Formats: sequence, structure tokens, C-alpha cells
Amino acid sequence: MSYPSFHNFIKLLRSLLKHRQAWLYEESIFLADLCLTYGTLADLSDRDKKTLFLAAHFKNLGALYLEDRCLQQEYSDHSLAIAQMEILFRESTQLARAAGLDEVAEVLEQYPQRAIPQNTLARIFQVLNAWVSCRQRKGWRSPMSDKEALIILKQRAEMEWSDPQIVFHFIEHLCRYSSRPERRLACTINGFAVPPEVPEVRDYSFDTLEDQFQEQIEAAG
Repeated sequence: MSYPSFHNFIKLLRSLLKHRQAWLYEESIFLADLCLTYGTLADLSDRDKKTLFLAAHFKNLGALYLEDRCLQQEYSDHSLAIAQMEILFRESTQLARAAGLDEVAEVLEQYPQRAIPQNTLARIFQVLNAWVSCRQRKGWRSPMSDKEALIILKQRAEMEWSDPQIVFHFIEHLCRYSSRPERRLACTINGFAVPPEVPEVRDYSFDTLEDQFQEQIEAAG
């Protein structure tokens, strides 16, 4: 009996997400790529980057247990939305644990908290997920601008919903190495002091990922 390779395993997870809802698939792809990019910048080990990469795919698998109407992102009943999200978080975590991915399950268990997680990888995942959520189009709003998303991250750091050190490290690299003048400018607001000049060695990996993600959204629209 043969077993699937890691590549085929990821293909399976992506096909499940895409079949359930296109936006679940798109969000997981964007988040997974961002985890690898930031993981490299943060000098994470290959094992830690793989854990975050898998967490990005398992994060939305709990949607398999939700009704279609709960995935339309049209939340007129806040209490219902919260209840459904709790199901999503719980089932996603259980699926990861059932797959024998305890480190992934621990990340998924802690990142939704409105508090700084104890697990270091969960702290990173929480910040990256918040950024992706802000930059993704929702049923009730358009994608947030760089300025709006940066304000959200800064507020999370100030309220200690997210680790301030990780938030500012992420923002610094996001903006310092960006080819977008508006992004470098956005980093100077509300206490951010990232120099606007572009360094000699440019790394546009964040921009490239978001450009691809935005193209997918616009094509789908």
C-alpha cells in the first residue's frame, strides 16, 4: 500500500477547501505562502515553517462542518456568527489532531484568542492571519487598505491581543522591503517610523504574494 506524498496531501487539503468555498481556498493559499515568506525572514526552522504552512491549510477545514448559509459571510446575527466561528475553530483543531499533527493543532487552538498565545508559533500565526483577514475581501466589506490593515495590527498590539514584538517585526519587513510607496508611507502613521527609502537589496516577496492574491479576487469578481 502506498501513501500520499506531502505534496499530494496538500493538494488534497486544497481541493477540499476549494470545493467547499473558493474564498476558503484563496485565504488558505495566501496565508500559507505568507507563513513561508515570513518564516524565512524570521529565521524559523524548516519544521516550524512547515507547521505554520499546515496550520494555514487546516485553519479553514472546519468549514466542512458548517452549513452553506454560514459561509456566505453575510452576518446579520452576531451571536450566530460567533457560534459558527467557534465550530470552525474547534473542528479545524480536531482535524489536525486526528491527523497526528499535534503541533499544528496547538497553533490552531491558541491563535483565535483575543490574547497573546503561549505558543510561539501561534503568536506568529495570529499576526499573519490578522493581516490576511484584513487584506481579504469579505461579504460585508472590500479589502482593507494598507493603512487600515496596519492600524488594526497596531491596535491589536496595543490591546495585547497580539504579541507587539511580532507585530512590529512583521510590519517593519512588510513595509521596509516593499516596492509600493503607499505602503512605505502608511508605515509612518500613528507612531510607525519605518524609513521610506527603498534598500539596495529589494525583496518584493510580500508584494508579489498580495498581487497574485488580489488578481485571484478580481478575476473571481
